Amino acid sequence: MKLRRIVLTAAIMCCTIPAVALDINDKTFTTENAGKVVFSHATHLKKKNARSPNISCKACHNDAMKKGVHYTMAQMEHGKSCGQCHNGTKAFALAKCTVCHKVRNITFKVKETGPVLFKHTAHMQKKGDCSACHNTLFKTGSNPRVSMADMEKGKSCGACHNGKKAFTLSDCSRCHPTKEITFIEKDTGNVTFSHKNHTSLYRCGECHTLIFTTDRSKTKVSMKEMEAGKSCGSCHDGKTAFSVATDKDCDKCHKM
Repeated sequence: MKLRRIVLTAAIMCCTIPAVALDINDKTFTTENAGKVVFSHATHLKKKNARSPNISCKACHNDAMKKGVHYTMAQMEHGKSCGQCHNGTKAFALAKCTVCHKVRNITFKVKETGPVLFKHTAHMQKKGDCSACHNTLFKTGSNPRVSMADMEKGKSCGACHNGKKAFTLSDCSRCHPTKEITFIEKDTGNVTFSHKNHTSLYRCGECHTLIFTTDRSKTKVSMKEMEAGKSCGSCHDGKTAFSVATDKDCDKCHKM
């Protein structure tokens, strides 16, 4: 009787040990250029319904998906690793990148004009359509800085923002946020320059950078220079706009 108990206990332990040792935790993969990808065992082992057969681990862990082997997207597209099922037939296609690779908004620091916010969600024509930009226009990692002159030649954002596919690059304030600027003037009172008022009448390119640079440290100009046609005086000449030379209009800028 005692021997039967020992044998029974040993049998139960043998049956339960494999279940305890089986690791079915979520797995996080860190990619070089496209962020982290979380693989959920629970989601992939979930049966379609109560009558569906249990999903075998060997359905994925086979010669096409070996442990410790890094598979590229090109290899997946040829049926390796995730590509065994994610081919658009068994499961969603690999082209639906954002289902696995989580996208986020990106802020580009531009010293001259302030930060530029790039929204992935606004640019994706349809869910998961990343191939329109990656990697033909932008790499999925860090990218070299591209000047506005290069964009006007069709590089980077300029490939689409040409006035045909999307709004033209000359609509600067769509990406570069403008704000009201206050110039400190001790002698005559502070002067507030309103981008809102001026951009309602003119385009950014009519002033920048023909008349003004986008660097505020280089915009200090005397009234004498303005009267000679520099800075504000290029428009405020009494013809295009009220003149900087007449005393009666001083209070339109200088709040004294």
